[in-house]
Amino acid sequence: MIRSMQSRRALGSLVVARAIYAINWVNVGAIFYLMGPDLRAGVTGLGLVTATFYLGLGLLQVPGGLLAARWGPKRVVVVGIFLSSSAVLATSVAAGVVEVAVLRFVVGSGMAFVFAPSVIIIAGLLRGGKSGMGVGVMNSAFDIGGIAGIFGWVVLATVTGWRPSLLLAGVMGLATGVLVALFVPGAAVGKVPRVDRKALRAVIRDRQLILLGLGTVGFGVAATDIAGFMTLYGVKSLSASGALASGVTSLVYVVPIFTSLWGGRAFDVLSKHRMVMVASLAGSAAALALAAYPSVPAAAVCSGLGGLVSGIGYTFAFAGARELNRAGKEYESLAVAWVNSLSLTGSFFPPIFFSYLVDGYGYQAGWLWSGALTLVFVVPVLLMVESWRPRAA
Repeated sequence: MIRSMQSRRALGSLVVARAIYAINWVNVGAIFYLMGPDLRAGVTGLGLVTATFYLGLGLLQVPGGLLAARWGPKRVVVVGIFLSSSAVLATSVAAGVVEVAVLRFVVGSGMAFVFAPSVIIIAGLLRGGKSGMGVGVMNSAFDIGGIAGIFGWVVLATVTGWRPSLLLAGVMGLATGVLVALFVPGAAVGKVPRVDRKALRAVIRDRQLILLGLGTVGFGVAATDIAGFMTLYGVKSLSASGALASGVTSLVYVVPIFTSLWGGRAFDVLSKHRMVMVASLAGSAAALALAAYPSVPAAAVCSGLGGLVSGIGYTFAFAGARELNRAGKEYESLAVAWVNSLSLTGSFFPPIFFSYLVDGYGYQAGWLWSGALTLVFVVPVLLMVESWRPRAA
């Protein structure tokens, strides 16, 4: 499956980097109930912080893909890790919620440079260059990091304080940047193609990629609401302890450790990719609706089901982006980045929508209407062709 010892080291460094990346993705949402009193902010502040993070993630995906095509994916990954990790360090000394929101935009912007180029590197390290398994490995690494970032960081921040916990997270991120720089092979500068405007237009205007990106926004509704707000909801509304509430939230990352890998294998052998995406979106909507029942068990089922279907759905979406790309092999990273850009930029508004509903009508309205919103994104997927058949090995 892996070609050499050098490839094993490269894969290992990328998997570790992806796990720490996930910690720095989710930890602020998990410990915000501890940050809020210090920053004088509540659910609206969390909505703002979450929204700016996803805005940075979404807007910088395509520039990251372009840079990967011009400089090579390794260089872009290293730059992104150092940028995002430095902003996490700065967040540990932030004085107010607006400052945290700006820094989270920078964290998201740096992370936008990491995912799509990493998928292309990992697909090249695996024999046969299978898209599904490459994305599945990356998503499973993210889920492992997500568990640590939610449950582990609540425990850590409770013991040490939220500021030292973010300081540690930033240092860990910088360390993974060093690992990637040392162990991941990079393309020679002379072999990296210039960005071709015709190819760029072909990717950006591709109807299938646009529809796939819009459909994937539906997973973002569930993912941002569950990962971003469930811990705060458990503590403030269900009277759960921070450890219990974060444990419930972490199920959204525990379950996809397995379903992302299954989804990768399924993508590589199934032909009806579109209908798997539709079923996954329906499952995301059902998960959000379940959370409207005010109990810890219902919240746990919501997180578990949301993780199950998102693990499959995201894997199909990003593997599909690589396979649907028609602009040439060197633009695979850009195609993945474009789908991810549409998905994450679209994920900018669910936290604001959710926090507005909670402030005005309560958490039950937030969960129910967010579930209904998820179903809207079934439509773009239904407009796609049925199969995104993987290229022959």
